[in-house]
Amino acid sequence: MKKNDIYDIADGLTNYTNQLDNITELMLINLNNSDISKGNELDHLYFLVDYAKQISNDLYNFSNEIIKDGAK
Repeated sequence: MKKNDIYDIADGLTNYTNQLDNITELMLINLNNSDISKGNELDHLYFLVDYAKQISNDLYNFSNEIIKDGAK
């Protein structure tokens, strides 16, 4: 695989990371403004937001590893 291909993949992952970050921020804003009372449903939604943030962070780290490995 060429270095340019590796960098294209890393850039794609970074774009997905940014989109996922934006989605989780919108979810949090909507949750904070919602009328859902504290309870299991709200806890599950916050869990999903946190999980999406973790996936985003993992994708970002993976993208950085790809770039580091490609630079070698």
